[in-house]
Amino acid sequence: MIRMTLKLFAILLVLIGALAIATLTVVDRNHYQKRPFYREMDLRLDSLAEVFALQLNQDSLHIGWSRVNITPSEKVPLAGYGARDPKEMTGIHDSSFVRTVIFQKGSQKVAVVTADLLIIHPELSRAVWRGLPAGWSPDQIYFTASHTHSGQGGWAPGTVGRLFAGDFDDSRVDFLTTKIIQSIREASDALEPGEIAVGELAVDDLVKNRLVKDKGIEDPWMKVIQLRKGESKGFLVFYSAHATCFGADFNQLSGDFPARFNLLMEADSAITFSAYGASAVGSMGPDVPGAHPAGNVEKIAEELRQQAVLFSLLGAGHRQVSALTSFRLSVPLPDPAFKISKHLALRPYLFKWAFGNYPHYVSVMVLGETLLIGMPCDFSGELAVPLYEKARALGYQLIITSFNGDYAGYVIKDEWYDLPKYEARTMSWYGPYAGQYFTEIINRIISTIDENNQTNTPDR
Repeated sequence: MIRMTLKLFAILLVLIGALAIATLTVVDRNHYQKRPFYREMDLRLDSLAEVFALQLNQDSLHIGWSRVNITPSEKVPLAGYGARDPKEMTGIHDSSFVRTVIFQKGSQKVAVVTADLLIIHPELSRAVWRGLPAGWSPDQIYFTASHTHSGQGGWAPGTVGRLFAGDFDDSRVDFLTTKIIQSIREASDALEPGEIAVGELAVDDLVKNRLVKDKGIEDPWMKVIQLRKGESKGFLVFYSAHATCFGADFNQLSGDFPARFNLLMEADSAITFSAYGASAVGSMGPDVPGAHPAGNVEKIAEELRQQAVLFSLLGAGHRQVSALTSFRLSVPLPDPAFKISKHLALRPYLFKWAFGNYPHYVSVMVLGETLLIGMPCDFSGELAVPLYEKARALGYQLIITSFNGDYAGYVIKDEWYDLPKYEARTMSWYGPYAGQYFTEIINRIISTIDENNQTNTPDR
């Protein structure tokens, strides 16, 4: 009897060991510059420096914008919180929209598309690319989202998609795709000669470092692109605080404070259009002391509105832009590591089964001396702040946005990678040096654009 028990125990140990080998791997802590994916990226960045050309022309800038309602007509799951249970919406707190701004200069054009959604998921971005109107290419579509955690879901297949966005439904992707393409068409039809004014305001009382609090820094910068065409005035605004005033216990459809901000802006008779996009929201949370979510939404939205109006009143000069271009830079990454402890992670094939297997890229848009760089992730404001400083020193206004149509989890400061926190433990999928890696990519993109600009405009 003892011999049989020992044999069964040995078999059990073997099975457990086999299961562990089949499902677990060790977190790779080799420096990113020593790994094959970096050598590939290094070559791509060198090639970008060789082939990138900033095309200057004398054509006037044309601007068009549109606002299309994407509020679902039936009850759908909400996206944003794994802890939200049930995920089905119970009603509509406020309507949802996709908003598009098109910039066109001669043959060059770019559509900035933002929506009242958690993210622009790869399933959605690729569906939009397939359905683009004639004359448009994926490189000309610059995606972002408001990052509301109470927006509609159902657009993400896989286990991870179900956890954060509810059960996948092809019809949700079809619906949103149709609306986004409609918004691009309507903005195209509304193109008129226009001008822009670009700037930033430090709004540090509305944002906090939710990951490490006082041990880290905040990204306080509210980035503003003021649009003017004829007698119409519009705004594109970007800010770093997570749109999480409404929590996991809230089951109504809402765009949180970004949607309220747009509504307040457009209630002003002097403003025709407003659009909001999430900037470097990784690690950044809303800093409002009130316990009432709707009151917190109102406070943030109203202060951001006041800041946008202040920017307008300060009289920042509208100007034409010398160049307009956009492109996507494919970004190789290491195998994903979904950590279950400090040193162990699920094997990549399990992660890809649960989330999906999508190639990643960085979006780049050059609007004169304004640079927009769209990241495939929740990009940390701690990483963005020094990049903004570099761009300012070179004479550029840099706007870093998140949720560019791909998703690679959270990219946070490397020193926080081993913290037993949600952003570090659960959502930092691409290793302990992802922060340095993406920072280097952005730095080199900025340098490439600047070197090209210096060549084209030696008296700058």
